Amino acid sequence: MKKFLCAVVLLACGLMVLGYAVFYRGFYVNFAFGGERAVTADFRAEGKTLLARNSAGEWQPLTIRGVELSSAVPGHHITDYAAGEETYYRWLTQISEMGANTVRIPTIYDAAFYNAFYRFNTESGRTLYLLQGLSVTDHANNSLDDAYADEFYGTLREDSLAAIDVIHGHRILMGGDGKGGGTYWRDVSPWVLGFLIGNEWDAGTVAYTDHAPANPTSFDGAYFATTPEASAFETLLARLMDGMAAYEAEKYGQQRLLAFINDPLNDPFAYETFYARQLGKYSRIDAEYIRPTEAFASGYFAAYSVSASFPDFSQYLSAGQRSALSEALAELDTERFGDGYVQLLNAYHTMPVLVASYGFSTARGAVSTEGPMNEQEQGERLVAAYEDFLSAGCAGAVVSTWQDVWTRRTWNTSYAVDVYESHRWHDLQSAGQSSGLLAFAPGSEASACVVDGDGSEWTEADVVWQADGLSLSVRQDAEGLYLLVRGEGVSPQAALYVPIDVTPLSGAAQSAQPSLRFARGADFLLCLSGAEDSRLLVQARYEALRENYLASTSGEDPFASPPAAGSSLFVPIGMVTERTGVLTEEEAAQAEGAPLLPVYETGRLRQGTLDPADVAYDSLADFCYGDGLVEVRLPWQLLNFYSPAGAQVHADYYQHYGVEPLRIESIYLGVGLGETAEEISMSAYKLETWQQPTYRERLKAAYWMLQESWGGGDAD
Repeated sequence: MKKFLCAVVLLACGLMVLGYAVFYRGFYVNFAFGGERAVTADFRAEGKTLLARNSAGEWQPLTIRGVELSSAVPGHHITDYAAGEETYYRWLTQISEMGANTVRIPTIYDAAFYNAFYRFNTESGRTLYLLQGLSVTDHANNSLDDAYADEFYGTLREDSLAAIDVIHGHRILMGGDGKGGGTYWRDVSPWVLGFLIGNEWDAGTVAYTDHAPANPTSFDGAYFATTPEASAFETLLARLMDGMAAYEAEKYGQQRLLAFINDPLNDPFAYETFYARQLGKYSRIDAEYIRPTEAFASGYFAAYSVSASFPDFSQYLSAGQRSALSEALAELDTERFGDGYVQLLNAYHTMPVLVASYGFSTARGAVSTEGPMNEQEQGERLVAAYEDFLSAGCAGAVVSTWQDVWTRRTWNTSYAVDVYESHRWHDLQSAGQSSGLLAFAPGSEASACVVDGDGSEWTEADVVWQADGLSLSVRQDAEGLYLLVRGEGVSPQAALYVPIDVTPLSGAAQSAQPSLRFARGADFLLCLSGAEDSRLLVQARYEALRENYLASTSGEDPFASPPAAGSSLFVPIGMVTERTGVLTEEEAAQAEGAPLLPVYETGRLRQGTLDPADVAYDSLADFCYGDGLVEVRLPWQLLNFYSPAGAQVHADYYQHYGVEPLRIESIYLGVGLGETAEEISMSAYKLETWQQPTYRERLKAAYWMLQESWGGGDAD
C-alpha cells in the first residue's frame, strides 16, 4: 500500500512538474523524428506585396487597414488591463465596422483580449486580423547595458516564445513588466498575420550595441541570416526572428509574417554628421541586411513608425547617401507625407513596407509651433496620409491609436503633472493623451458643462460669486474647470476679466496691464475680449514655463532674478515645442551652444462650441458666448494643477527649485467688466476630489471619415 501511495504521489508530482514546464515555460518535444515537420503558412510576402490565403486556398493581395488597440481605460493604469472581455469585443466590433481589417497590439495582452478576439472572429460573421507586438521595457530600452544584455534580448526572446504559445492557446502567464496574464486557451492563430518586434528602439542603445566589439555581427540560421553589411543590432534581430520561426515551426507546424518596427531615428539612411547630431540620428537599422532563407515559409517585411519624421529630411542626407539614392530622390515628391519620407522608404526597400504606426493628436496642447488640430482636422489628416501611403506603394498602415490614453506622457508637459496619477484625469495639454479615434468624455451620462453658449444646464447651486448684476458659476470634471458668467453687458464686444487665486504662496493683488485690482492675490487672469484677443494670463511668479524652461528658451538662468511673489506682471502662458528643421553651421555658431526651443502660446483662447452634436463643433474651443452670458472651459494643467483628482497644484517654484505639489481646498474667483479702479471681489469655490473618474465613450469625427474612406461595413 505504501508503495502504491508513493507511486501516486510521485506521478502527481511528475504531472505537476510537466504541466508547469508545458504551460508556464513552453516546454515541448519535437516528434518529427528522422525528418522535418511539414510547415504551413496562411500569410506571406511576395515581392513588395503581402498575401493572405482565402478559404479556397488561393493567395490574394492583402492591404492592411489597421488600428492600434491599447488596453487603457480611464481610472486605471495601462498595465492593469482593466478593459475586460466585453469592452474589447465592443471595440473590435466598432473597429471592424469602421472598415479596418487588422488590429495591432504592442505586447502580450491579458487573456480577456484574446478571448474577445476569438469570439469576434467566430461569432460576428466578420474577420479581423492581428499583428502581435513584442516590446522591451522602457528601463531595458534606455539602460546602460547594450541590447545583448539579458534584460533586453533575454526577455525579448522569452516573450517571443510565450507570444507564440499565447496565440495558439497553449500558455499560462502571470503577467508583469507591462504584459498581461491569464490562462490562454483560445487558438487565435488562424487570424494572426504575424509578429511586430519592438516599438521604438532607443537610438543610444542601438549605437552602443553596434559599437561594442564583443558583439557578433553575423548570423546564419535555418530561417534567417544576415548579409556581410549587418551590424550587431541587426544580427540580434535576425537571431531573434530565426528562433521564433523555428519554435513555431517545430511546435505547431506553422509560420507567419515577421518584422521589426523601425523609425526615423534608426532608419537606414545616413545624414551629414553636422546635421545628424542636431537630429539625434546616430544609429541605423536596415531590414535589408537581414534576409529570410528558403526554409521560411511565410514572409518578412519592413515596418516603420512614422509619426515623427524629420522635416526637410532629404536636404540633410550625406553625399554618399544622396548618390546611392539618386534615382529615388529624383522622383521624390516633397508634398507627400513627411516631405516624401514614406515614398523614399518604399523606393529603398525590396520588400513590403508597412506604416506600423501613424497618428495625430486632438489635444489642446501642442508639440510643434503648428499648434494643435481639432477632431475634424485629425480625420482629414489620417485619411489623406493613408491614401498617400498606398499611392507611395505601402502594403497598408496602422492608425495609432483606437482610444485616447490618459496615462501617456508627453515630453513638454510631463514635468508639470503627477504622472502616477494621470489615469484619474484627462490632461488636454498633453498631446500623447488624445491621439485616439475614441474619446472618453467625462461624466457617466452627461458632461459637467457643454460649452455652447446655452446656460440651461446651470443651476443656482452652481453660483459662487455675485456683484453688480453679474454672477459667476463654477463646475468641474476630469478635464477641467468650467465657468459661466451671466449679466448685463456680457458680450463679445465687452472686455471681461476673471481673476483666479489658486495658491496661497504667491499671487498679485493688482495687475499692471490690464489695470485691475483684486480682493485677493490672483495667480491667473482670464481675459475675454471676443474671438481674436482672448487669453489666460499667469502671474509672473507662477509661470511654469519660466522656471522650468527659461534656460532652454532664452539661455537665461531663471533663478538669477526671479519675479517677486506679489509681482503685478501677468504674462501669456506658453509651452515649449520641438524645433523644426536644423541650423546651418553659421546659425549654430551664432547660437553659441544648444539651439533654443520655440514657445507656443497655449494660453490663447479659442471661441467656438464644444457640443459634438452641433455642425459647428470645434473640439479645441475654449469659450462660447450666448445671450448675456459666456461659458468657458479651462484645462487643469493650464491652471498649474499637478493632480486635479487630489486637488494638488504647483507650489512656489523658486522655493522648491522645480515643481512640488501643494494640496489646496478651494480656489477663489471674481468678475470684472472692463478696466476699472474698483477692486474686484473674489469668492471661494470648493474643489471636488475623486478616486475613479466617471466617463462615457464617444467616437470622434476621424472614425466616420476613415469609415467612409475604408468602406465601412464592406471591409473584407
